[in-house]
Amino acid sequence: MDSQFINHVIGNKVDEIDEDVIFPITYDDEKVVDDFIDEIENLEITSASNFTILSESDVKQLQEASITEISTLLSIPRAVACLLLFHFDWSVTKVHEAWFDDEEKVRKAVGLKQQPQVCFSDFEILTCEICFETFTCNMMKSAGCEHPFCLNCWKRYIDRKIYEGADKCLALKCMNPSCNASVDSDMIYQITSEVNKQKYDRFSFRSFVEKSKNMKWCPGPNCNFAVVYEPDGSNKNLDVKCLCYHSFCWNCGEDAHSPLDCETVNQWGNKLYSLPENIGWFLSYAKPCPRCKITIEKTKQCIECKCGFQFCCLCLRDWKRCCFEGCKGTQVNNFEEQGVEIDKNGEVKYVADKYIHYYDHWAMNEFLRRKAFENLSAEHAKRLSELQGKLECNLEFINEAWLQLVECRRVLKWTYAYGYFLPENEKAKKELLEYTQGEADASLEKFHHYLESKLHEFLNGEALDGFNEFRFKIINLTNAARNYFDGLVRALENGLVDVKGFSNMSESSNQEGFQKNNQH
Repeated sequence: MDSQFINHVIGNKVDEIDEDVIFPITYDDEKVVDDFIDEIENLEITSASNFTILSESDVKQLQEASITEISTLLSIPRAVACLLLFHFDWSVTKVHEAWFDDEEKVRKAVGLKQQPQVCFSDFEILTCEICFETFTCNMMKSAGCEHPFCLNCWKRYIDRKIYEGADKCLALKCMNPSCNASVDSDMIYQITSEVNKQKYDRFSFRSFVEKSKNMKWCPGPNCNFAVVYEPDGSNKNLDVKCLCYHSFCWNCGEDAHSPLDCETVNQWGNKLYSLPENIGWFLSYAKPCPRCKITIEKTKQCIECKCGFQFCCLCLRDWKRCCFEGCKGTQVNNFEEQGVEIDKNGEVKYVADKYIHYYDHWAMNEFLRRKAFENLSAEHAKRLSELQGKLECNLEFINEAWLQLVECRRVLKWTYAYGYFLPENEKAKKELLEYTQGEADASLEKFHHYLESKLHEFLNGEALDGFNEFRFKIINLTNAARNYFDGLVRALENGLVDVKGFSNMSESSNQEGFQKNNQH
């Protein structure tokens, strides 16, 4: 879009934007909508204080402290303490309780020997029971049991187990199938190569988090942060926001999906898998031109067909009209069933059509979320710092704005899955949700274009002043968006319970007011 149409979206001048203009949610014909918006904006928003983000060095310190505590308390080598902790999922408390309750039982379960079972002379000749070669005793080794094997066989055995992964090498046992003796890290370090030592250490380090019940590695790409979570007694899923900018659900490990619970998200995904593969690809990456019906790849929300028609992927209208009036028409959010048709397999056809409608909007918001995420750039901050003469730390508000847009698009994306699963008899809630989705989408578009266009001006030296005013407005817009969408999430998680008076109104009055405010 060129700048003149952006200006019309956000006002006669892009620098005259105001947060009250960006997030106006009004519904003149239905007072209950205003009450609902007041409710979600005034909900008490509490930051998630029951999780902590840890770096790798933080995790390493916790692991070393656990090993030291067990080694000191039980008067055992650190290598043996590692075996005990790994067996009890790195829980110091579990090791304490089990060891002092029945030490012999723990030793037997873990495979710890109190002393070597057989003593040999250094010059005694022994036969390895794996390769059947003879060696002097100093070329043989056992795991503290009566089953010595040659160093070459031990090396091949240990190397193979390290290659097979953490579960195999961290719980390594004697090569004799009938023996439960554990092979500790000291013995592994003496035999294996330097490369495999590093792999073994990495497996041990990662297992400290992976076997914990209140700690997880962030699933974000190339992220090495861990999350410690302390339950607050709530059964609701918790969206964790890592320092790498990746957000995920603590319960299922998938991308953050509030206000939906994990089971509903799973049902949503299963719907897509049940459709033919080409339909899933089509919804995610392509759109038919409303004029000539040629399929076009989605590269942004508003695209241009080869026939010359420029249209919005969501409302399918001319992009100029969409840009002027906001993308919130009746074609956008609400789904009207056109009757039920049973196909030859006995399936109800409109159900699939309904899913396609909602998935299309879900996928478009995911696309716009990714586009906003791509704007995070340290280079922009560096360039602005040079042009405006400001410290880079004072420009963090720009990345915070982009991150808030990413989060808002994520929430808006899942509201469409929420709408799909709303019962058909909940017409009041469905219509209110559709109206809110349209208003939220239009507001995010304005916010996005204002931020993007002003940054373009500053980065290209087109605007030499007004940066402080821009900073003030962006911070206000970011806070307004955060408060509004946090409140919306809480309202949806509570099942839109405050939409009571709306459902008591007459259907005709309700429909008339809703359609009137969705006309373009």
